[in-house]
Amino acid sequence: YMECTTKYGNTAVWEYYTDMFDYLPIAAVVENEIFCVHGGLSPSIETINEIRQIDRFHEIPNEGPLSDLMWSDPDPNSENTGFSFSPRGAGFLYCEDVLN
Repeated sequence: YMECTTKYGNTAVWEYYTDMFDYLPIAAVVENEIFCVHGGLSPSIETINEIRQIDRFHEIPNEGPLSDLMWSDPDPNSENTGFSFSPRGAGFLYCEDVLN
């Protein structure tokens, strides 16, 4: 923000740049084998088709499936199972059993 303001004299470049993120894909499937997503999984989504139905072209909300896909993380505690709330306040932690 400050770098753009200093270099260009206003926030327009920064705003265009951050707005661009609202148009990037949520997820992708590579070669019908590898699922790629920015963050992780959501307890609200069970199929790839449900991801395709999400209205992606707006700012990421604070909660819900789109937020989960952006901010969820694998749970480093191998003793846990399922989904649990993320300590960072956005998305969830998910365990290996969720992948099955």
